[in-house]
Amino acid sequence: MSVEQLDYNYASAAVPRVAPTNASFSRYRVVYKQPGLTLLSSDFQPAEPLIVESQTFPCVCMSIVLEGRAEGQTPNIETGFVSNEVWVASTSDRLTTRTVIMPDSPVRTVELVVTPDWFEHNECRFAGDCAFQCMRAALQRPTTVRRRRLDARLRQIAWTIHRPPRNAAMASLHFEGRTLDLLFAMAAEFDEDKLESPAGALSAQALDRIMAVRRKIDCDPAVATTIVAFAAEFGMSVSKLRQDFFCAFGICIGNYISVRRMDLGHELIERHGLSVSEAAYRAGYAHPANFTAAFRRRFGYPPSAIRI
Repeated sequence: MSVEQLDYNYASAAVPRVAPTNASFSRYRVVYKQPGLTLLSSDFQPAEPLIVESQTFPCVCMSIVLEGRAEGQTPNIETGFVSNEVWVASTSDRLTTRTVIMPDSPVRTVELVVTPDWFEHNECRFAGDCAFQCMRAALQRPTTVRRRRLDARLRQIAWTIHRPPRNAAMASLHFEGRTLDLLFAMAAEFDEDKLESPAGALSAQALDRIMAVRRKIDCDPAVATTIVAFAAEFGMSVSKLRQDFFCAFGICIGNYISVRRMDLGHELIERHGLSVSEAAYRAGYAHPANFTAAFRRRFGYPPSAIRI
């Protein structure tokens, strides 16, 4: 297991995916930059578990995880991630975070980081805009993180950032446009109905417990049997488990288990060459037909299409 200690110019409170001053850490690159506004991407696959230690400081950011899995090791702040997630985070804090990136899949991410400089440069232009003021106010508050499943539009934007035009001038224009797309999407998260993080209503103890539930699911979705069993294992009622999981992650626990099983099945077929039936059993399905039906609903095509 290797350790990367990064001295960040910018740091995300959710997924620490930002430009290091240490040039040897080439997995993350700045693709667009202007005062207070930085767009970054990463595309790599570690050969072994990779510990990333970083320092946060005041910023608002949107982190898109196309592929990859990591486990957070920072108390009271979730720094782990899985594929097909989007995070919106803000912080006024300077905190040391620690994340272990797993080597079982590629890591492909995009992150837009906005720091106080950008708000100062654009104060006159956006002074009357509610989202601008809400984002700016978030820089004065403790760490807040909202996370949800990645929608189709943001997924498309993120993939185009990883596949820019070959012409350098067009690529520069392309990255500028995608940065504005993500800035607009981030601003939409800061309307008056979304000022509080979904996880903000949970106590530190409840948040730690629900994070442990999620880590267990992520470790092996196939063994996630019933919600009743999960509730008993973690010493809580079924209704409390459902409520806290949705409060923390914005998705029902049953749907989350299903999504993680589908992602596992997809990976087993695409990257490990398993048959559809083998992948179905490994992903926790007793009947391959049920797996195929759920797979089609999730991805829009049958699992057999991956092997063509």
